Amino acid sequence: MDPVYLSYRVAHVMWKKHFRIIPFIIRGSMRVIFACDIPYRTQIGKGTLFPHHALGIVIHPDAVIGEGCKIEQNVTIGGRSGSPILPSIGNNVMIGAGAAILGPVKVGNNVQIGAGAVVVKDIPDNCTAIGVPAHVIKKDGVRIEKSELEKCR
Repeated sequence: MDPVYLSYRVAHVMWKKHFRIIPFIIRGSMRVIFACDIPYRTQIGKGTLFPHHALGIVIHPDAVIGEGCKIEQNVTIGGRSGSPILPSIGNNVMIGAGAAILGPVKVGNNVQIGAGAVVVKDIPDNCTAIGVPAHVIKKDGVRIEKSELEKCR
């Protein structure tokens, strides 16, 4: 099992059982050992992978991440100024290195987000998104022409 996910899981379970100091210590240890900030309050589904020991990953405590996701290094999942709503990420989502998912966005199931993408709008199920700001380039494995791009937004 991924040591970062295992550390998160132990801290999350302890936090849910109202042990407050142990999750705090585990989170601090994760910052030192793995150079990441994955809060114990965050809801992360089973089977989520953090390759490269989650190097540089920062996740807001109130973000929601589904099951079976793969989150590469240097990813940020958090809020945006002026919006109290945080990202919600579906199941089986692959987030490329250096991507940022910011603000009140919903990322659907089976989505791929390219490296360096900045997601500030919702992404529907079964899509691939790239760019700054991120835009959908594939839906159900079929490349989308610019004229059809608006149908996926």
